[in-house]
Amino acid sequence: MVLVLASAATIGVRAEDATGALQPRLQLSSDAEGNDVRKLSLGWDWKRVDREHWLGAEVQHARFSGDGWAHDEQRVYLGAAGVAGQGPVDDDAWRWQARLGSNGHTVLGSASIHTEGPRRREVFFERELLETRAGIERRQMYNFLGAAIDHPFSDRFSGTVLAGVQTFGDSNRRDHLRANLVYAVAPEQGISIQLRNRYYRNSEPYTGGYFSPPWYAETVAAVGVRRVVGGHAWRVIAGSGRQRTADEGWKRARVFELGYESPRWRQSWLRVSAGYSDTPVATSTRSATYSYRYLMLESVVAF
Repeated sequence: MVLVLASAATIGVRAEDATGALQPRLQLSSDAEGNDVRKLSLGWDWKRVDREHWLGAEVQHARFSGDGWAHDEQRVYLGAAGVAGQGPVDDDAWRWQARLGSNGHTVLGSASIHTEGPRRREVFFERELLETRAGIERRQMYNFLGAAIDHPFSDRFSGTVLAGVQTFGDSNRRDHLRANLVYAVAPEQGISIQLRNRYYRNSEPYTGGYFSPPWYAETVAAVGVRRVVGGHAWRVIAGSGRQRTADEGWKRARVFELGYESPRWRQSWLRVSAGYSDTPVATSTRSATYSYRYLMLESVVAF
């Protein structure tokens, strides 16, 4: 599938416009149960024109660990990106990306097709290993298929809705619904206020060794700041709200996100994102405080 899409990605692109590029990437995450995930990747695009047109491969070392256990595996991916159709690339043009690989036991990867602009639309799919101790030991996969749409209500007010279905390789299916509202308080300064809501339900609660109550709901009010200074883009979001499950009443929920993206230099750039959130996690009593932290560094080095 990737090779077919890769051929389409090069249609309408002149060979003299293409360059090569390396894509180093580091992903780190940890949670309150002591589970850590580390993924170190190196990609090579042998044909890259810009962010929307590229073709390449990636090797990855993934390590999953916790108190008294660890698992390492090697992964290989093929990837491509392009634009559907032969028209000009504008906000209504459909852009696509595909990444297909394996860890030697099963197929992994992701794919998406989306537009840009204030009325952004997206359909996406992801297949990945369940990053818990029980999931690693069983080599349990999850599949997530979803769609999202952005809608502007005015120059300052907009909303986003996402719906998705997630399966876990067992009898459980999780239905997701998310809705965000954003109001630009000071557009010139990049300051906005946001209301983030999400809900999901599990068809078979507590089936496996992962957080799966009958249902979970969360609402968070946040303040966001996004500034571009000399081509350097900075983003900060901080918020607080409430969360609950079918088994418990409302509790505090918090979120913090930080992002940075460098200016483009000959198709080279650097992106950093980090964050923290707290949501409940399943334990022997089916409730506990949960904290999740992540850090991602990714770059494209064109040559």
